[in-house]
Amino acid sequence: MKLGDIAHAIGCTVKGNGELEIAGFRDLELLKGEPTHNMLYFVESKKYLNKHPEIKKAQAVLTTTELSENFTNALVCEPKEARLKFIAALKLFEFSYRPAEARAATSYIHPKAKIADSAIIYPGAVILEGAEIGENSEIHSCAVIEPFARIGSNTVIHPNTVIGYHCVVGNYCRIFGATVIGADGFGFYDHGPESRHKIPQIGNVVIGDHVEIGSGCTIDRATIESTRIGDHTKLDDQVHIGHNCQIGRYVYMAGSAVLAGSVKVEDYAMIAGQATIAQGVTIHSKAVLLGMSATQRDIEPGQVYFGAVQSMPVKQMHRVTSVLMNLPELAERVAALEKKLNSE
Repeated sequence: MKLGDIAHAIGCTVKGNGELEIAGFRDLELLKGEPTHNMLYFVESKKYLNKHPEIKKAQAVLTTTELSENFTNALVCEPKEARLKFIAALKLFEFSYRPAEARAATSYIHPKAKIADSAIIYPGAVILEGAEIGENSEIHSCAVIEPFARIGSNTVIHPNTVIGYHCVVGNYCRIFGATVIGADGFGFYDHGPESRHKIPQIGNVVIGDHVEIGSGCTIDRATIESTRIGDHTKLDDQVHIGHNCQIGRYVYMAGSAVLAGSVKVEDYAMIAGQATIAQGVTIHSKAVLLGMSATQRDIEPGQVYFGAVQSMPVKQMHRVTSVLMNLPELAERVAALEKKLNSE
């Protein structure tokens, strides 16, 4: 694309040569030596400009009005819009493919499945009885849509993903490869030392609109009603959500985070990588649980929590925890006693 065409597409001002041909993007953080010709770099702050002064030799950058004087050719925007313009520019170079045939001959589509005419079914996909696929959605190779599952419009189900029976996925969602939506929850009952009973999991999973779920995630169906994921929530790779969990809107969950059953995560909360949340805990609105943390207690709204303790016998751990909770007050008492002793 020409620099001027990109500017028009994303709503930026052009500085310099709008006819300059641009072949793609390069990552400023990986820059070593001279910038690559005919490539676009994103420079959003003085911090990055000072860290990589050689970027001033780039043929073209996407940058802010304050930094534009450092460059000969640039796409220029206001600082508060820089990230949004960067996202819009990346979309112009994003890989996009739709096969010529809407229905691959090697797919299996049950006669009673309901598939919109504009939906794309890739080779090897399996659509079972009563499943519904909405307008402009894509079901990729080796994905399985089980009986009576519903997929909304403009949603992409990537390869080797399973959408379980009676589960619901909303509109404008992206679910990446090898993710399983609607496996049985981990429900068992031991009636005596050698009598183990599986608890039937007769609920489903309901996923809202504009949700993105990474590769290798598992979201278990509810025992009776629905495990729920709210609108605009984003899950990283290898996240596990146990049965009966209720996840709100605009939640972030980073890689390998684990939620036990019946956890509630309210709107705008953030769960960092490898964090673990015990059964029945509530993460309140706008709270943050930092990476590699674990909690067995509710997290208050808007608060940031961090920490995990070495495992030990449970009675000892309860004693340690009770002391830890009082450490700030104990430290103040010790300081007061030391002050009193020093004054005598």
